[in-house]
Amino acid sequence: CLHTMPSEDDRDVPNSAVEGFGGKRITFWGSVCLNLNNCMGAAMVTMPLLFQQAGWFTNVFMMTAIYVMSTIAATMLCEAMQRIPGNYSFNLRYEFATVVRHYWGNRMYWIFQILYNLSMQASNIASMIISAQVLDQFVNMLFHGNYALQYQEWPFSFVKESGDADTPWCTGDVINGNCNGTTLTFVISLGYIICMAICIPFGYLNLDENMWFQWFSFWGLWGFTFAFWVQFAINMTENDTMCYSAANVPDGYFTNTTCPTDPANQFVDYGPNGVDRTPFFVANGQSQVVGIATFAYAYIVTIPSWVNEKKPKVSINKAIWIPASLGLMMKILTGLIGGWAFALQLPNGNQRNNADDVLNMMLHDSTPLVSQYAAYLWDITTLIPGIPVLAIMVRYNLLSGKVCGRYQAFFWGVVAPWIVTMFCYESNVLLQFCNWVAIVVQGYINFVVPALLYRAALQRYPQELDIIAGDDSRLLSSINGDEEDFDDPPKLSALNDEEGTQGPVNAVPASFKLFGRVFRVNRIAIANFLVVAFTILSTASIALTVAQIFNPNL
Repeated sequence: CLHTMPSEDDRDVPNSAVEGFGGKRITFWGSVCLNLNNCMGAAMVTMPLLFQQAGWFTNVFMMTAIYVMSTIAATMLCEAMQRIPGNYSFNLRYEFATVVRHYWGNRMYWIFQILYNLSMQASNIASMIISAQVLDQFVNMLFHGNYALQYQEWPFSFVKESGDADTPWCTGDVINGNCNGTTLTFVISLGYIICMAICIPFGYLNLDENMWFQWFSFWGLWGFTFAFWVQFAINMTENDTMCYSAANVPDGYFTNTTCPTDPANQFVDYGPNGVDRTPFFVANGQSQVVGIATFAYAYIVTIPSWVNEKKPKVSINKAIWIPASLGLMMKILTGLIGGWAFALQLPNGNQRNNADDVLNMMLHDSTPLVSQYAAYLWDITTLIPGIPVLAIMVRYNLLSGKVCGRYQAFFWGVVAPWIVTMFCYESNVLLQFCNWVAIVVQGYINFVVPALLYRAALQRYPQELDIIAGDDSRLLSSINGDEEDFDDPPKLSALNDEEGTQGPVNAVPASFKLFGRVFRVNRIAIANFLVVAFTILSTASIALTVAQIFNPNL
């Protein structure tokens, strides 16, 4: 096939050439920190319920399979970037959308620029909503009160949070979960303002400048995860009790509300917690396994921005495989131990109220205060620092694709989502829309597209990366045979703090040795397998989600 060089419009810019990009400063351990933070998130706290509903075998198997395939897909995307002429050392600023443009042209670039931004902004807005709501609850817990400006009714006024998780803002009293007044959905709360005040300034900074905030998130992730693992272990030695009050439970089922001392309430003992709570396999509980396992590793589109700002000596393979492996361990342990610590399903087979987030089970008055704080702070320290990171990556893609200038990219990538969220963050409509965008788009752009780009890179530039030996000029010579047709890529400035040299990614080795024999690997066949596998998984996830709407017991 013909090996064409990037056109002038297709060619990206060096990190230091345009204001608004960061330098190559992120170390190896900083890379592990950032990539672990990006691959963790809300999926982890849904695992305990899923382990009880579907059994532990399919969850462990599917999570492990997705972990292996998604990590290979992430390194494939990096190799596709590295095979672009002049970019062996990642000297040129290729973001996700501009990699698409290089291999597939301008029309596909615009399609995937839109899909990328939809996916990233949908994830970010969902995180904004959840973070603001959790912070509201935390402020209310700390200070026994929280306030918001309501603009649903004229005159606008300040209202106090009710303390009820399902109806936090009400013009009257909330009795047994019912608002004795107007339920308010158009409010600007103190928690929302705090979140916005933290995230917008960090979104103005570059990725390398955000690293101390990411270290804060990293240690919060490990510290508070360990804290609730300890609480789970304590719960495993006890019986799980829930309250029953015929006055406020219409069908006579049990709720997960904190058991009060009121003698009118009866206590129900669901028996001892332990490993029996997570069966091996449950045939009618499999509908969400694929979707949640896929969602748990939908971070691959964040990889190019990190690659552009890591130090050259940082091993891409190690900096992707190590955090992905740690993330797998944390998700499986949380699913198992959390599933052993609570009765998350009611006797009739339905899930317990709010059991889709196991941290809700730790917010009862009977739980030690330190564990309640850990539950709130886990959400705050893992979700809030991730919001500016995704916003920066949206900003980078707009800027590198020359869609708009630096300040316009900052507005559309960082500020605009907060404005949209401000007007309906307490309404379920926006959150449901973001979730559906994520379900429909994320699987394809995170898993299918990287494998397709890798296949395109192998077909256009089939030479082995090892022969380049870190020299971009030799890469150009080996591909085109004439360096005069392509300007030498600009060298990075001292700002980028280059140390060491960039090695080849080799997402899939070209060969391996076994029993003294050398076996060649058909890398395009492996890419094709991932494309087919992830297309099936992503489509199945969408189909199962739609089917569950019509049949909730699926």
